[in-house]
Amino acid sequence: MRIVLVNPEAYSVHIAEYDPVACKKTGDVGWLSGGRKIDAVRIDMPGSEMPREGLLERRIPADRRFAIGAGFIMPKQSISTSLMGAISPGGASAKALTDSQSAFCEAPVFIPLAGQFYELHLHPQPQRCESTLYRLETLTDGNLKRIPVMAERIRFPLAPGKPVCPESGP
Repeated sequence: MRIVLVNPEAYSVHIAEYDPVACKKTGDVGWLSGGRKIDAVRIDMPGSEMPREGLLERRIPADRRFAIGAGFIMPKQSISTSLMGAISPGGASAKALTDSQSAFCEAPVFIPLAGQFYELHLHPQPQRCESTLYRLETLTDGNLKRIPVMAERIRFPLAPGKPVCPESGP
């Protein structure tokens, strides 16, 4: 699976794996943006790009319910804005940070098929976050086709707490 952060210049995002049956985080995957280094892991997927901020590739389990999504999202701010927000929690810098904060991100819950490749696009924005899951298909001319995958969603809050999980079973 490839995870793509649409706007890595605007948000720091950490990715986690979730168990949609137990409704809990099961592991940390890595930083899309805002970590200490650019993730260089590549798994020989079609359309792979050189390592850059906002891009992760990981092997995922096949034939069982699976969910992956943001474990942490924070808008990127200048040091001075962050410091001013900390010094004056009711001031303009704190308000700017609050206003740019992304809302809940929904992680798709799906059953990956063996031998298939998937791509998850995350687009955090002020007060909202969009995510789209695609199955990748290589066409005969070598081009890559992204086919949207319809999937139920898990909503994970940005603050620590229990996520809202689907009520359906495995």
